[in-house]
Order: sequence, then structure tokens, then C-alpha cells
Amino acid sequence: MNLDKEIEKRLARAWNEVLGRSQRKRIKEVWQRMKKGESLSEEDERLAKILLEHQEYAKIWEETSSKIDETEKINPYLHVSLHLVIENQIAEENPRQVSRYLSKKLSQGADRHEIIHELASIFSEFLLNTLKYQRPFNRAQYIQKLVEVTRNID
Repeated sequence: MNLDKEIEKRLARAWNEVLGRSQRKRIKEVWQRMKKGESLSEEDERLAKILLEHQEYAKIWEETSSKIDETEKINPYLHVSLHLVIENQIAEENPRQVSRYLSKKLSQGADRHEIIHELASIFSEFLLNTLKYQRPFNRAQYIQKLVEVTRNID
């Protein structure tokens, strides 16, 4: 994701403090259930697909420890969690501006995975403020930003 490195570090720190433990546990559970061929909810199906798209982290999903290497450039749990947020927004068309951005970029031949990264980067800006300042997520500003970036696609 193309986040400024300092923003990315701060977001990862805030995410770990607030959501990290429970999300890591969920990711590992979905990974194990998927491998066993167990039934998954729609959202867990999306998460399983994301985990499969990130085979570079497969060893991490397999480990019993939930600790991650702090020296890693990317927190893999945060990374797939952001993917899931965007995939859920697309699936639910909520906000619909996410789907509009995706459609416009796809029509220009952009790679879907990279588009998800772009959208996650936009979302992350707003998530960081929510976590850092313990304020409600500013949905109106998020939507406005999506409208602006969609309008500016060449």
C-alpha cells in the first residue's frame, strides 16, 4: 500500500492496540477452517480469498504464535484486514463510491489487487484518525475523498 511510512507505522501501532489480537485470532481461525473445507460465512469467504491471494504470509497464518516481527515492512494482519474492509464495502456497495472508483479504474485496465491497495490507503487515512484520536469514523469526509479521487482518474 502506498502509505507514507510514518503513517503506516502509526496506523499499525494503533491497530495492534485496538483490534490486533482479536483480528489475528479470527484470521487464523478462518485460515484453519478454510483448509479443512468447513463452511464459511460470506464475509469469512471473502477473508479466505484474501488470505489465499497473500500466500507470501501463509507461514504466518500457520504459526501458533500471534506475534509478528516488528521489523517487517508490512503488518500482514493489518494488510489483509484492510483488504477485507474494502472487499466488504464493495460487496455491500457501502459506500457506493468505493465500487464506482473500482469500476472506473478497472475500465482503464488497472489491476484489481492494486486498486484495492489504493482504496485501502485512502481508507487508512481516516482509520488512523479514528484510532489515534478515538473519534467516530468520519464517513462523510471519507465519501468526499472517494468522490474527489474518482473524479480525478484520467
